[in-house]
Amino acid sequence: MRNNTTTLKALLAVGMALMLSGAAWAQEVVSPCPEVLIEQRYDHVASPFYQEQHWDTVIDCNTRQSGIEISAEPYIPVQYFNGYYTVEQIPYNPPDTTFALGTRMPINTDDDYAGSATNIPYPFYFFGIRKNYFRLGANGLVTFTTNFGSGTHCAWSYSAPLPWPTGTAGAPFADGEDRVRDAIYGIYEDTYPSPSIHGNTGNPNWGIYYGIQDTFPCRKIICSWNDVPQFSCTSLRCTYQIVCYEGSNIIEVHVKQRQVCTNWNNGNGLIGIQNATGQPQVPDQTMSWPLPPNFYVQNGAPAYFAPAGFNLTTQSHNYIAFRFTPQGTTAKNAIWKRVFTDGRPPVDLSMINPGDLIPPDTNGYYYPMNDNDPDHPTLTRAFVNPKSEAHYVMELRFYNANGDSIFLRDTIHIGIDTANDLSVYFANDENNDSLLNICQGDMATVQYRYPRGQFTQRETWSLQRVLNGNRIDLPLSMGIPNGNTFTLRPDPQADTLPLNHIDTILVMCYVEFSSGCQNYGEVMVCIYPNFDTTEYDGICLGDTYTWSPGDNDTTYHLTFTTNRSPENTFVPLHSQPGCDSTVRLNLTVFDISHTYDTIDDCKPIVWQDSNTYSNTNSATIETDTVVLQNKYQCDSIVHLVFTLHPLVPQLTSDLDHFDFDHLDVMLTDISIGDSARTWQFPNGPDQTGVNAYYSIPTSLDSADIRMIAFSKYGCIDSTNIVIPFNKENFWVPNIFSPDDPNGNNTFGSISRQTLKQDMSIFNRHGELVFHCEGADCEWDGRDLNGKPCPQGGYVYIIRYTNAFEPNVTKIKRGAVTLIR
Repeated sequence: MRNNTTTLKALLAVGMALMLSGAAWAQEVVSPCPEVLIEQRYDHVASPFYQEQHWDTVIDCNTRQSGIEISAEPYIPVQYFNGYYTVEQIPYNPPDTTFALGTRMPINTDDDYAGSATNIPYPFYFFGIRKNYFRLGANGLVTFTTNFGSGTHCAWSYSAPLPWPTGTAGAPFADGEDRVRDAIYGIYEDTYPSPSIHGNTGNPNWGIYYGIQDTFPCRKIICSWNDVPQFSCTSLRCTYQIVCYEGSNIIEVHVKQRQVCTNWNNGNGLIGIQNATGQPQVPDQTMSWPLPPNFYVQNGAPAYFAPAGFNLTTQSHNYIAFRFTPQGTTAKNAIWKRVFTDGRPPVDLSMINPGDLIPPDTNGYYYPMNDNDPDHPTLTRAFVNPKSEAHYVMELRFYNANGDSIFLRDTIHIGIDTANDLSVYFANDENNDSLLNICQGDMATVQYRYPRGQFTQRETWSLQRVLNGNRIDLPLSMGIPNGNTFTLRPDPQADTLPLNHIDTILVMCYVEFSSGCQNYGEVMVCIYPNFDTTEYDGICLGDTYTWSPGDNDTTYHLTFTTNRSPENTFVPLHSQPGCDSTVRLNLTVFDISHTYDTIDDCKPIVWQDSNTYSNTNSATIETDTVVLQNKYQCDSIVHLVFTLHPLVPQLTSDLDHFDFDHLDVMLTDISIGDSARTWQFPNGPDQTGVNAYYSIPTSLDSADIRMIAFSKYGCIDSTNIVIPFNKENFWVPNIFSPDDPNGNNTFGSISRQTLKQDMSIFNRHGELVFHCEGADCEWDGRDLNGKPCPQGGYVYIIRYTNAFEPNVTKIKRGAVTLIR
């Protein structure tokens, strides 16, 4: 219904009266527009009977003694803003699911703002200050700073979270800092809204849009970034929406998709709001009505608000949404009234004093809203118990931040239904007790009845098991429903319950009468066990074991001294309703056992007693003993026999060096403890025999030969040998005698493949005494004049070349002794 003044939908809830018990109520704001939300207290099943009568709720057999509660919890926007916003995550549900509502903004280049400011068609308060214009930025923000020209740069580079007061390092202050403050961010990031990226392919509705939905007094501005590419990663797209609501001044951000470009500006983005200075807020002393004299903004209120984890985020996000709700107070007036159709004047329920009970045919009473109640400051509850059909109205009046007068009004119609009582009982039970004891496997029949003159429309049977104080729903297949009779069958799940457990099952019946009234009744069935089972246990040889089986009345204590396992031990058990059961004992007697743990290994081991065993000698046996216990604390002795088989890699070679006369070598594996080996050669294939053969290429100066040894116990080790290659083959003696008739009477080099040489001999004074050239150059002990040189020491210098390196002149220096 609408009033000729400003009226929004008032949704009223009804419920069973709780007799002023102070039950908790949960506030659930499902819309940012002013409205009254329902809270249902009487959870009755909807009846076609009273729906056909156009009743909103009903006084019936369940409520006619106590009355019912009708309630409303309105959402009332803030009139006096205190400087704070609440930030909450809400379900993703954007008002414009196409993200293309209204006008596509002329933002088609990188880092640009819309060409001109956009008028806000209704008063919108941001941080308590009225805003009349806004501009959209390409990089995901709405700014209320609009006094700049077309083509102005929209800053994108930042690394600091909010807030951004002047001088903040890492803030996006390019081309002026005022435009990136006094703004809504959602998501603020570097985008690239260029038509050349989309072309004629992809989403034809891509772009940045602005539009308005709904009508006064709850219009909303919708700003959407639809399928906009990320800068430097144009294949990554983002779609999100900023919504600003009239009257309530609520802001929402809905993110359908954000794909992060981490290789540009570190992928930075954020969601939040910030005032015009980035500084804490102060009261505005120049403002007047509707503000109270002591000003509304609390001095030092924050300069920004952002969801936790989104004030600088580098994460991708899908289908998330957040709401920013201004906080403060509102002057309001709420009244519950009973209105009559026979001409009597309405009755204001606030004029009636509440009592402990609501007598029939009273108008009722109500509790007003309580601003000091943190859980539901706007909740109103009315308790009524009319004797005949009645209409109740809730009227709510307040001013919003814009100064608009809001009047919410709606009516609830309460009907009267007088269905009869319901009785649920066990068949053939003369006392109609609500408890029946049976044995497992037996059946129980439950029925319901009601006084004559009524007709049932539907009955619903249900089962619950009571276990450890909790109720557990059971399948209806455990019984056979048949109209007003239900037969409970044996429970197939009872075998999984503990022994001697009494299975307690509630049989419940809900009945709906043709009048629309519902009623409910239940009975309890206790199912006692009826089983034949065996208990298994163990004990150590020679110990004493006490067995104590029992039923609900008696515990039996049987004692065994265990030198052998008892045979045919059982106890009959009897439960209260005469259910017989048998429990048997299977007792195992454990003797002390001796076992051996024989281990052969090439590595040290840590055994069960945490000791480490190792030995450097081959095939040395270590022994140890440990005592273990099984779960019955019976000892078992384990002996360790450990043998260490070490692996020591060794090899021999038949050459200590290579020369041009000896280019081949034979190597032999003389390792200790190996069962296989691999020989690795430079410029040659691997070999695996005990003996290995290798020919060195004349291009190498030495050969590094490695042997890897393997043990059959899993160990691996290696050794190597480096054999040098002596390529010189040029030798000079250090003594000769010119007078020796038996030889060694000349001095010269002994070499192979020498092409030429130049030899000079000097005495101890450094004087040249001999010089010759030629491949066979020799000194006979005479000087350059042919005279014999005296006995003593001389120095030689020989320059030569050989056939292996014909272009290299080598020098050999040394001393020689001449003996006469």
